[in-house]
Amino acid sequence: MSTKFTSPEAVEQAFYQAIETADIRLLGDVWANNDGVVCIHPGCGRIEGRRAVLESFADLFVDAPTIQFAITDAVHSGFGAVAIHTVREEVQLDGQVISSMVATNIFQRSDSGDWSMVLHHSSHEPDMHIDEYFDDIDFDDFDDEHEVPPVLH
Repeated sequence: MSTKFTSPEAVEQAFYQAIETADIRLLGDVWANNDGVVCIHPGCGRIEGRRAVLESFADLFVDAPTIQFAITDAVHSGFGAVAIHTVREEVQLDGQVISSMVATNIFQRSDSGDWSMVLHHSSHEPDMHIDEYFDDIDFDDFDDEHEVPPVLH
């Protein structure tokens, strides 16, 4: 019997717990049961479809060190049957902090009212501070019609 989740927050908590415990069954309960799900692991391409997403995590779980997450700076938004969470993931391996990631988790409510994950995208957090990047740019030098400031994304 699969776990049913009554809120996006419950799904998100189970998602990180499943990774920390290498629990592929729980991870299967977290993801929506359709081929529209998408996962992007840090530094990797887009993985589409439930089976491929679960296989990607199963591959990560083989001989994986103990991983833990501290989730901070959560911002929750959404509308109707969709919830969007952006979070910062402090990643620890074998008890040592190894990196900070930024992640987007998107959840969808089914017709029965249960929530599941439909997208997880995690990326390494850049080392540079955006404010420092802009310190050297004089925006008054840009002509509104012909020149634009640099694109950051």
